[in-house]
Amino acid sequence: MDFDVAVIGASSAGLFAAVRLAQNGLRVGVFEKQKELNPARRTYIITPHLDKVFGGLPEELILHRIHMMSVEALGASVDVPLPNPDLVLERRQLVHHLVDKAEYAGAEIHFGLRFVGFEVVGGETRILLNSLNGNKINICAKAVIGADGAFSKVADAAKIKRPVTVPLMQAEVSLPSDWNPAVTKVWFDVAETRFFYWLIPESDERAVVGLIADEKADARQILDRFIHKHEFEVLAYQAGQAAMHQPGLRPWGKVGDLPVMLVGDAAGQVKVTTVGGTVTGFWAAQAAANALMNGGAYPRDLRPLKRELDLHWIIRLLLERLDNPGYAFLIESINQNVVRFLGQRNRDEMAGAFWKLIFLQPRFIGLGLRLLLGK
Repeated sequence: MDFDVAVIGASSAGLFAAVRLAQNGLRVGVFEKQKELNPARRTYIITPHLDKVFGGLPEELILHRIHMMSVEALGASVDVPLPNPDLVLERRQLVHHLVDKAEYAGAEIHFGLRFVGFEVVGGETRILLNSLNGNKINICAKAVIGADGAFSKVADAAKIKRPVTVPLMQAEVSLPSDWNPAVTKVWFDVAETRFFYWLIPESDERAVVGLIADEKADARQILDRFIHKHEFEVLAYQAGQAAMHQPGLRPWGKVGDLPVMLVGDAAGQVKVTTVGGTVTGFWAAQAAANALMNGGAYPRDLRPLKRELDLHWIIRLLLERLDNPGYAFLIESINQNVVRFLGQRNRDEMAGAFWKLIFLQPRFIGLGLRLLLGK
């Protein structure tokens, strides 16, 4: 089989790249190791920036809309209205929609083919796959997009550094009767997790409660303590590993003369402040597609995304120096000017404007200096 582009992994980012490439007339093959595409259920909260990247999200994919973000630490709290609401989606529905969209655009989707590695023969680099019955298949392509997740085999084969990962755990719960279903909430408690807990309504009746834990922590045990404390009724659990962006990651390379580009979790294209990667994964997929369609360079097309991800990495670095009283002080410092800013600038549009916060709340200058100096 010969293709212009081989996409390894039917993740949402890989499928989105396949859609864009096939829509522009390239011969695209998507290769997925699973016999059939049935990803585990995962509830996402996503900024409205998704519409800009996606080019219009079908209404049937939107489970719910969030109009208010509430943040709390040690009893201090602040509410941030979202004039352009966040969207709640479910991964399985999104991936199946992208499969249909990719096939309609002309991409070939092949299931039950596991990526094995690369082989350079006579100056030509071949992509090696194994079928479920053990047959070996060679693929020829002009470029490869690795979209096979945080433990990417494509990255390993191309000798590209993979991101570190942390465990993610969510519980599907009944939404408390006194909870406003238009509000999602975040709790900071560094004694339990250096990240945060969250509750995201996905309807008027259901929600997900979750956390990101440290790599060696027992995420389920920590989450269950939180659930017990707040008396949530658990209906099911969702779990996974979240890839974490680091400024030193270079998600591209070559095997022989074959360009290899990683997107999504395989590339660690995840905002480490919120551990959100759907929009940024799509953003990277678009950058990879643009580079291939226009004869450009993937690193150059990634620069705007990298600036955004690097900013979130710096913010995360500073936040990890806060204790619970520090988080309470930070929350109490969020005045109405900052609230308006946070409501207008979503979490995928911070680069280039984040510096304005020091003018909206001068107390952030002192706090930032103390964190930088480790005091």
